[in-house]
Amino acid sequence: MITVLEGRESYQLNARKKALIQKSGAVGENIIVLDASSRTGFSLAGALNQCATVSLFGDRRVVLLSNPYFLKSPTGSGGNKSSKKKDAPADNAQLLDQYCANPNPDCDLIFLCDGFACDKRTREYKVLSSYSGKTVTMISFSTPSPKELEQLIDRELNRKGYHLSNDALRELKLRIGDSSTEFYRTMEKLDLYGEKEIDRAVIAGLVSFNPEVNVWKLSDAFIKGKARETIECWKEMTEHASMDVYGIMPTLSYRLKKLFNVRRCYEAGLSNEEIRKRAGSNYPDRDLDSCGGHSSGWFLKRLAELADIDQGMKNGSLDGMQALELFLLRNLSHG
Repeated sequence: MITVLEGRESYQLNARKKALIQKSGAVGENIIVLDASSRTGFSLAGALNQCATVSLFGDRRVVLLSNPYFLKSPTGSGGNKSSKKKDAPADNAQLLDQYCANPNPDCDLIFLCDGFACDKRTREYKVLSSYSGKTVTMISFSTPSPKELEQLIDRELNRKGYHLSNDALRELKLRIGDSSTEFYRTMEKLDLYGEKEIDRAVIAGLVSFNPEVNVWKLSDAFIKGKARETIECWKEMTEHASMDVYGIMPTLSYRLKKLFNVRRCYEAGLSNEEIRKRAGSNYPDRDLDSCGGHSSGWFLKRLAELADIDQGMKNGSLDGMQALELFLLRNLSHG
């Protein structure tokens, strides 16, 4: 059996990997893990020879190729497109084609693409996909949609009998972002905690800060003029997560710029479908709601202020953290 496991959701991906190895019955030296993340020191021909080897004792074998470079996009493999074409062994696709056509029935070959989706343009991927449903099984663990994640959270919490307060559930969703992997990791921590009634303080104590999510939370509170929530987010990030201005400013600016684009398109009379295309917004309704009733001009002024702070940091005339904190407080006080 040949299996390709790919995607960003590492928890489910690695759980499936463990299940496949357990199901195979392979143990000890018959489980061979090869680092295939770099061209240096890895040979696909050598790996496939491992697959073709027949044990004298009839034991089943597993050969796992960890993060194969030849299935990554050029940026994901640390190179550019031209160098990839130049350096990749020309016979990799041919070797895969030969093996997929007649795989060793006593060996399970696993391509483990942990944290990335396969580049469908590569010759190797095209060969593997051509055998999908025959000798190859391809399984993708992609980031769930907001609705799918919501359903997953409700289902798992109910299944395990957890009761979260509204504040705790809101905090949980903020801290895991859009990742089901982070949710499953949180469930493991809750299982170890041992209590079924969970409040916000428990979630805050168990679930690590997610810098990007917390900046998102800060920006939403700031835009909607929620002073207390904005100050709480600021303290969480600066005092507990030890984030600095270089970790906060880029994401905050990106969020304001995106909402400016969405709001400007809306003011120009564009439809939601046109806003999706022009502003790169997957959920225009949700982004418009996040604008807090502000005009595009309001966002433009805030972006100009952040640009001034950035310039002041570069020429040494401003303390970045102090200036950013004053920026938040000044605009909150003016609504």
